[in-house]
Amino acid sequence: MTNENNEVALRRDVLLTFQIALLGMVDKHLRGVTVSWDECRIEGVLLYDGALGDIEEETASDVEAEIIASFPEHEVSVASRRCDAPADLNASGLKAWAYRRRE
Repeated sequence: MTNENNEVALRRDVLLTFQIALLGMVDKHLRGVTVSWDECRIEGVLLYDGALGDIEEETASDVEAEIIASFPEHEVSVASRRCDAPADLNASGLKAWAYRRRE
């Protein structure tokens, strides 16, 4: 498999895994989930409208656990951040979007 094919396969697997991990986790305050990856690391950021609390931190932890289970060979971090509407989500975007609410 070529390096380009490996990148496409990793992109597919990361995005699908994030989408599966988010099932049942999306609430009305979640504006988007942006992700980045390379051969060693996967990062995700859950962007919320409004103050962050225990629920948002727990959601990030649960999603992170799902990603770690699927990619044990990678260093994984998933965090929650505040990004109130109407702030531009693109300014907070990483490599790709796993979820983005309609606004």
